[in-house]
Amino acid sequence: MATSSPEKNSSAPQNLEHGTQVLQPAKLEGARIDTAALTTFLEGINSLRVSESEAGGPSEQGGASSGGTAITAQGGSTAISARQQAIANLPAQAIMQRQLQKHIRMEVKKLRSQANAIARTSRPGAAYHLNQLYARIRSLNALLAELFESSVEALKRLFIRVFIDRQTIL
Repeated sequence: MATSSPEKNSSAPQNLEHGTQVLQPAKLEGARIDTAALTTFLEGINSLRVSESEAGGPSEQGGASSGGTAITAQGGSTAISARQQAIANLPAQAIMQRQLQKHIRMEVKKLRSQANAIARTSRPGAAYHLNQLYARIRSLNALLAELFESSVEALKRLFIRVFIDRQTIL
């Protein structure tokens, strides 16, 4: 049974198995690229790169991503990143402590469920992984205990690291 492929058959197939037909776009023969529009586009990209490096972009911040784009004020001289805005709008100390406590407890709960799953299996190296999980649980619990005795600055650093920069706790 010889079937013709859609590339070779220029007419539309009469009997479709699934009731759909894929059409290819026409080839761009002799199409011209608008060089003026392309030049304007590339200059716009280059100006973004220059403004990023002047505003203290990722290369000057240790390579960390800000998680957002820079916002330029009307004067055009000041650029505020989304990370800087989030740091400026930190919640009160009690709220930060509650959010960190909730986050750490959720992490401990997840690690305990992983430890229970590993404890039920008898794979090679399971004891090592179980030991690593319990060590991480102990360190998270110690961090949770220190959280209430820590200074406001230490609390802010941990909050920024976990919730704004989206880094791991340990």
